[in-house]
Amino acid sequence: MEPGTVVWRETAQSLLRQKWLILGCILLGLLGASVFALSQTERWTASSQLVIGPAVPPALVGKLSTSADKSGPLGMDLPAETQARVMASPTLLKAVVKALGMPDNDQTIQDLAAVTRVKAVTDNAYLVTTDGPTAQKAVDRANAISAIYLAQRNAEAKSLLTNLAEQAQARSKTATTQSRSLVSQIDEAVGRGDNQTAAALRDQRVGLATEARQAADDAAAMLKALSTVGSGSQLVTPATTDTASSSPMVARDILVGGILGLVLGFGLALLRSHLTPYILTRDQAARASSAPVIAASEGYRRRVWQRSAPELPQYEITALGAEASGALARRELNPRAFAAGSPGALLVVSASPTPNSAGIALAMAEANARDGRETLLVLADIEGTPVLPHLTGHEGLTDLVNEPAATRAIRARKLFRPGTVADLYVLPPGLNHEETAEAVGPSLVPGIVADLPPGYSVVVHGPASVGRHGITPLAAAVDASVLVVQVGLDKEMDVARLTGALQFAGAPVLGVVLIGTSAQDETLGIPLNYKPLDAGTPTMR
Repeated sequence: MEPGTVVWRETAQSLLRQKWLILGCILLGLLGASVFALSQTERWTASSQLVIGPAVPPALVGKLSTSADKSGPLGMDLPAETQARVMASPTLLKAVVKALGMPDNDQTIQDLAAVTRVKAVTDNAYLVTTDGPTAQKAVDRANAISAIYLAQRNAEAKSLLTNLAEQAQARSKTATTQSRSLVSQIDEAVGRGDNQTAAALRDQRVGLATEARQAADDAAAMLKALSTVGSGSQLVTPATTDTASSSPMVARDILVGGILGLVLGFGLALLRSHLTPYILTRDQAARASSAPVIAASEGYRRRVWQRSAPELPQYEITALGAEASGALARRELNPRAFAAGSPGALLVVSASPTPNSAGIALAMAEANARDGRETLLVLADIEGTPVLPHLTGHEGLTDLVNEPAATRAIRARKLFRPGTVADLYVLPPGLNHEETAEAVGPSLVPGIVADLPPGYSVVVHGPASVGRHGITPLAAAVDASVLVVQVGLDKEMDVARLTGALQFAGAPVLGVVLIGTSAQDETLGIPLNYKPLDAGTPTMR
């Protein structure tokens, strides 16, 4: 299988394991979008389009005598963006408010300005868009903005042309008056015989007459232009009534909310799967322990707020133990267990306190005893849950602390109690709960196992850490170990550290019993580059 296929498969399984998180995010997105959409005020949108032609002929604008007379903004041919801003300005909207009979106050003007949008489509075409509480009001507003702007622009243009004509007429009258006053001055110069002065005055009179005629022509042109003001500007596309409101768009908002929730769910699921320190799949358990998963059972999913190990039903624990025992019987054990003729010993341990590991140790011991081998189950977990209720009141491991070394082996065999099946014996934790006994008791396991008569198979159940010596005392008593891993409870780093400690202490991990696997976890649970032991090594029977 290609590496890319493995990655996509793990990603898909990761998303499937987090399906409730993804569904929750989708529902949250749908709910949020629904609340947002339904809480919006109903709004209708209307648009009108107008075209603006030249207001004042450019040749006439230059006839103004002073720049102060050119200050009228609507009467001039301003840039397109400037005219768009003028249409949406509060000054123009104030006239719209009055024309539509709306409350004439600053708040109304500000609200109308907030929903009014004017766009310069070309140099002389503009699109006016506005919103209203009803379709008709939106249409009235859009058309009123366009009509009032055109009306004010035409009025300003006519006022400007009238001003220009009056100024031109005034210049014509002034030049004519000055020209007439020069007639007497010319006659006086002729009477004195001052021909040079008379010629200069005649030239000046000709210039004044020309200026008067030009000013009169300009005034006539401007008065004529008054009749054509606004002929090139018109409302080409009036706003029409819409059949559906522009806001709220419930279906669109809910769809967007669902898509955003889906994206958020995928992101959180992938982030949670890749950043969580807990073991979630068979492959993760196999990678952390460097051993294959030999038995697995579906169980309760671990929640973020609940990190505990619920106890499995007895029938399920028995099935897991029998499956694990059968898998080990078909595998090769550490060869040093049989090289010297010693009995085979196995340690069942978990990386975190769990009520299930003791039950699996008992089930494995029972399966071993049913195969006809005398089996001893050593319960070295002093503070663990009693796995056999009928043995809770008996002396056991911790009561051997004060026993002399010479008689400890004999005393230990007297403490063996019958198990639940034939050929199964149990060494209980004991009644001595003093601090010294609880700390030293597990350290006596290697000596007890070594003093057993030939032919015994031993299953030891203990905690991951025993006193200040760690796992070493229990690992020294066995030939191999089996890890019980709880999905969503055991951290991958803790399992890896425990595996390394067992390997260093001479009790390599043969397999993993996984509890709480997901139904969507279809991986095999075999570590990469896994190589079994030599086929010639005797099996555990």
